[in-house]
Parts: sequence; structure tokens; C-alpha cells
Amino acid sequence: MATVTVTIDSKSKRGKHLIALLSDMAKHGNDIQLENVPNNETIKAINDARAKKGFQAENIDDLFKQLEA
Repeated sequence: MATVTVTIDSKSKRGKHLIALLSDMAKHGNDIQLENVPNNETIKAINDARAKKGFQAENIDDLFKQLEA
């Protein structure tokens, strides 16, 4: 079995069609497996959340003050 990494523009018409085709093919057999891998920005956000980095606010006004700073 081979592993192939493909970058697809999920906002384009062709990209949407290809993703739909691969998803359908993966549902109807065991020979194709799709794996969703988060991008680097998402991985950083996950790691920051696990390290408890981010905003802590007592109320909505406090949150907006922190965001504007």
C-alpha cells in the first residue's frame, strides 16, 4: 500500500469535486483511507491551548479590552 500526500484547494470547484470523489470512494471500500491532518496554524493553536496560552477574561468587557490591546 502506498501513502500519497496531495494538497487540494478546497475552495476551488475542482478541489471540491476531487474531495467529494475521494470521500465517496473511501466510504464504499477498504482500499482507500482518508486522514485529515491539520495545517500548521491549527497545530500551533492546539498546542497553545494545551499549554494554556491565550486569553482569560472575567467578563466580555475584559475580553474586548485584552483583544484591543
